[in-house]
Formats: sequence, structure tokens, C-alpha cells
Amino acid sequence: MDAPPAGDSGAPRRRPQMGKDFLGAAVTLAIIGAIVLQVTNRLASQCGTGSGPHTGPGACSGLPAVASHVQRVMTLGVAACTALAAVAFVWYMLWGYKMNGQGDPGGGPR
Repeated sequence: MDAPPAGDSGAPRRRPQMGKDFLGAAVTLAIIGAIVLQVTNRLASQCGTGSGPHTGPGACSGLPAVASHVQRVMTLGVAACTALAAVAFVWYMLWGYKMNGQGDPGGGPR
């Protein structure tokens, strides 16, 4: 007689909810991207014009120079992840519950 594995109650497993997983991944990428964008902007600000000792063309070398070059690309990437997260959220709120069998087709509460 075979015993069920430890922690297995014998109940049927729920299907993985791809909508929730995609939404979670998109939001996580948007948050991480926003943090990295803040660091990039801080480093790239050293390459700007100014009268301080740590600004101007002489200060733009190494990591600040790289940050200055990738600043626009990072901004577009974060904007794209944020838009993707917003679209995934709206999709999941309007249609995701129905596809996962959680919503009532009649619109009433379960």
C-alpha cells in the first residue's frame, strides 16, 4: 500500500494562474526598474553642467559616463514595464477571474 507524500492531503491541485504570475512578474520588473533608474539618474547627474566640483565634463568618466549613456534606454524600459503591468492588471481585473473559474458569469458574488 503506497502512502501519499508528506504534506499531500489528497485534494486536487489547482491550475496555475498564468494571469497572476504574469502580473506579478511585470509589477516586480517595474519596481526593480524604477529603483535602478533612480540610481542611474543619480550617477548621470554628475555629467551635467554645473559649477560644483563634482559636475561637468571632467567628472564624466567611468560609471557616471556609462549611466549618462544608458539613461534614456533605462527610462524607456521602465516606462514599458510599467505600461505592461498596467495592461496586465486591467486584463486580469476584467477577464482573468472569469478564465480561472473564479468569477460568476452572471456577475453576482459567489
